Amino acid sequence: MGEQERQVTQQTAQTEAAEQSEQQQIAILNVPQAILFSIGVLSELAWQKMGLHINPITRQIEPDMKQARLAIDTIAMLVEMVREWVDEREYDSLRTLLANLRLNFAEQAQKQQTQR
Repeated sequence: MGEQERQVTQQTAQTEAAEQSEQQQIAILNVPQAILFSIGVLSELAWQKMGLHINPITRQIEPDMKQARLAIDTIAMLVEMVREWVDEREYDSLRTLLANLRLNFAEQAQKQQTQR
């Protein structure tokens, strides 16, 4: 086996190992954990779409209040769905996150109205 073939074989083995590891991580994750993960992702997107966080890929402020509203409304629904799966402290933390998102959304929406 030549050096190039050996490298291809090694890369294939590494790729397969990475895919297997990813599948194992997903298998370990349960639905409530996936919901909490989704809340985290959606909250970051909401902050970005309100124009309060920079998009880490484009390094730009990209406000889109319609998408921010969708993210916040979805978070509200998910928080209630996961309520029985988290302790009271974590639920309170999620409710605080939601309240902060809603407050900032209202402030940003008002700013946009006065700029028009």
